[in-house]
Amino acid sequence: MRRSIRICVLTGIALGGALLMPIDGAGSQLQDQTQVVPTNDLPNPYARMEPWGAVPTGPYAQRTAFIGAEEGPDGNIYLLNRCVANSCAGRPESPVLKFDPSGRLLGSWGAGMFSFPHGFATDAEGNVWASDQRGHQVFKWSPNGRLLMTIGERGEGGDPPQRLNEPTDVAIAPNGDIFITEGHSFAAGVNRVSKFRADGTFLMSFGTTGSGPGQFNVPHTVALDSRGRVFVGDRGNNRIQLFDQEGRFLEVWYQFGRPSGIAITPDDRIYVADSESYGTDNPGWKKGIRVGSARDGSVEYLIEDIESTAMEHSGAEGVGVDARGNVYGAVVRRRMLERHEPVADPNRGVANAEAAAVDAHVGHTATSFGQTPGSRGLVATATTDAGTGVLHANFAAGDLSDLGSMQGHAAHVLHTLMPEPGVSGPGTGYGLLRTLGEIGLHVDLAARVPEASASLRTHVQHIRAITRSVARRTAAAAAVARDLQEATSIRVAAPLVARLRLLMYQIAEGGDQDGSGDLSLEAEAGLQQLEAHVYLMLEGEGLPRIIQ
Repeated sequence: MRRSIRICVLTGIALGGALLMPIDGAGSQLQDQTQVVPTNDLPNPYARMEPWGAVPTGPYAQRTAFIGAEEGPDGNIYLLNRCVANSCAGRPESPVLKFDPSGRLLGSWGAGMFSFPHGFATDAEGNVWASDQRGHQVFKWSPNGRLLMTIGERGEGGDPPQRLNEPTDVAIAPNGDIFITEGHSFAAGVNRVSKFRADGTFLMSFGTTGSGPGQFNVPHTVALDSRGRVFVGDRGNNRIQLFDQEGRFLEVWYQFGRPSGIAITPDDRIYVADSESYGTDNPGWKKGIRVGSARDGSVEYLIEDIESTAMEHSGAEGVGVDARGNVYGAVVRRRMLERHEPVADPNRGVANAEAAAVDAHVGHTATSFGQTPGSRGLVATATTDAGTGVLHANFAAGDLSDLGSMQGHAAHVLHTLMPEPGVSGPGTGYGLLRTLGEIGLHVDLAARVPEASASLRTHVQHIRAITRSVARRTAAAAAVARDLQEATSIRVAAPLVARLRLLMYQIAEGGDQDGSGDLSLEAEAGLQQLEAHVYLMLEGEGLPRIIQ
């Protein structure tokens, strides 16, 4: 069946009516919260499934209150619940549940360890983390439930390094650093973020009680983006605050409502669960899960809760996203788990939600990606930057008697490969190395969808091999360009210019370095070969052979 490329959940930028203010106007942002227009009237390209998987169902009193949902690197779905009584104190149920992608229960653990489960996370190694707010502890388990670490003393609130105070959530950085939000008692308790090394060694805390920059009123959730920025859902202040890894305040966002949970995917899509708006806490804002960009703060979609305008706190508190684009809402008040699946578009001929997820990621690669300049596809963005880089490498070689010209064009080449934030120059400004990473990510995500075809998975293997190869040469070219900029003489610069020019042609066109007559995908292929394999992928999926 021929399908048209469908870009549903991961593309497009819409401010949704939010009044966004500059980063350097933190004081204005804090003062003008009431002038931010609620981001309510946004599309919802998802279909709700409730309940999902082998979770407890039946009468309300017999159901568990879910608070966390995360996908592990193994593709399994991990859930955190508060036991049948919405409290695990003295209860026999296991708060942590492990499911396969189809919803089949694989295992459970944590019985007798919790008082009030609250925050939840998985890390890059597949370990599972959870916080016990009233028990003042954070736990780390292996993917099979073996306890690996405990931070804090059970039932004893206090200050690090030995103790925690009402830990509400936990997030793990790529280097293993642990960020824990603390405080659930408004002004009566602590309101801070504490940072630990991977081995549990205490590093620092930041934040005090209040509504100013770097102050919190119930820091309820924490997540990190691809740049390592720390996003803290400052729920009592109806905002998200952004910090660097050392706790320095960067920015404040109000456009995502009153945040109870935050999930950020590797491509910097942000999902914010708002379970407490509309009533007196945040008048006029509907409850639901807002979806947008962690890079620029734009809000694109609202998965509106079925009780979005109820005065009571309701809807999902915890939120998670899997590789297929399904969004999981962990609902405390209704004691259930919701799964929101990307919907098919009958006008585009997409057969089902999984096909839509495949098409979305393939579409990002070939035709449209909301984060690139002009929302061009990632491959077109890569070839534009590479072509511009080749041009300036040639300019650098045009006059080997002019050191300044060589170095100036080397700076332009470097800008096409790895642009510095806030620095203008030739090319798209997105950067070839970054684009290659995005291509690899999205074809991987397409191949991980259960219904992905064998043809697609085969072509994805080839595309991933080429992107790795080109990325290595891109990093090498960037290093040569930096060396060229620092050259102190024409004699030193001239061979660097020749090396840079060769690398740029190999990036763009490939290069038969061993003289075998073939270009190996892992070592010799370039962007021309990448385009060819993307065309083959499109053809195999019955999609138009278009790269733009």
